Amino acid sequence: MRFVKETLDTSKIDDPVFAISRKAQADKDPQTINATIGSLYDEDGKIVALSSYYDVFDKIDDRLKAKYAEGADGNSSYKKAVRTHVLKDHIKLPVDVLATAGGSGAVSLVLKDFLKEGDTVLLPEIAWASYKTMAYEYGLDTVLYKIDDVDDILDKAHKIAKTQDKIVLVINSPCHNPTGLSLTDNDWQRIIDDLNRIESPVIILNDIAYIDYAHDPIKARSYLDVFNTIGQNILVAVAFSISKTMTAYGSRLGALIMIHQDEEILSEVHNALARSCRNIWSNVNNGAMIAFSEVIENDKAFLKEKAGYINLLKERADIFLKEADEAGLDHYRYDEGFFITLKCKDNTDRDDLHAKLMDGHIYTVKVNKGIRIAICSIPKAQLYGLAGRIKAISDRR
Repeated sequence: MRFVKETLDTSKIDDPVFAISRKAQADKDPQTINATIGSLYDEDGKIVALSSYYDVFDKIDDRLKAKYAEGADGNSSYKKAVRTHVLKDHIKLPVDVLATAGGSGAVSLVLKDFLKEGDTVLLPEIAWASYKTMAYEYGLDTVLYKIDDVDDILDKAHKIAKTQDKIVLVINSPCHNPTGLSLTDNDWQRIIDDLNRIESPVIILNDIAYIDYAHDPIKARSYLDVFNTIGQNILVAVAFSISKTMTAYGSRLGALIMIHQDEEILSEVHNALARSCRNIWSNVNNGAMIAFSEVIENDKAFLKEKAGYINLLKERADIFLKEADEAGLDHYRYDEGFFITLKCKDNTDRDDLHAKLMDGHIYTVKVNKGIRIAICSIPKAQLYGLAGRIKAISDRR
């Protein structure tokens, strides 16, 4: 006898990242490397909690933290702060913002409310695993594109346009998870120019979870200017995450920022998605919204503190990439961000390397056709020599 829907996966959920991380934490060998943790850690191996954010949060009256938000779509001051912080002055078209339960909530809303069961969503070939699991949850099929090939993105988008009445294209850039690739402004312009020619509705879901830890967060936003050239057929939905920006992973706060030529269409979409917000999580973390709004209003301390960790990420990446190139260790293109991903011939090769690395006390995360190295959480001292160790283990197979 089955009580849940036939389409639901009833196997026990055990996130592979957490499972491998637990193994790493249990390994007491002095050479152990835990390259699994996707949160920002400092050089002492402790999770980063930005004081410029938490000092503000701690001063908020407990009664405000206890209160519900203004509404299912979030506090007005928060939505204004998100628009200011994320978009700066790049967007000239109408914009709408909804508060969401983390960046995950923003992505989930788009997949749930823009496509119907049986439709296809266009995803990166190498990506955050939850894109696929969310698609499965909503009864969606998936088509995968090569992350560094604009022609492949567009070819597959046009093929989907011939088979269904709407396209949802997910692009995780800047700071792609898990490779660290960032599309260029020219890449984005090619994508928009081409998709403008499609007659059916196109929703571009731009996941920018890691944008605030790009090497230059201001320059990283320059591509947003391209969105001013979208046609009437395109709606851009930008998924933003407080988890990464404010190192507030447990607060479960994010936002969905939507851009379109027509304010009436944005209002219609807003109303539909706000109902989903109300029906799924009711409303989001009031205290966290207040804190974010106040930090962004006076952001000098926040930007200064965050800049130190951006420099640390760059230093870590430089160490690993230099030694990887010297050792001949193949990896996907890395521009900036939390992760670097090693290339594997296929997933059988990946599985073999992943197991051998654990035998060598190096714990990593498997992704499609690759092995993810979380430089965001590995101290520099542990990164020296890591690429050489991985290459030696790979060569011995």
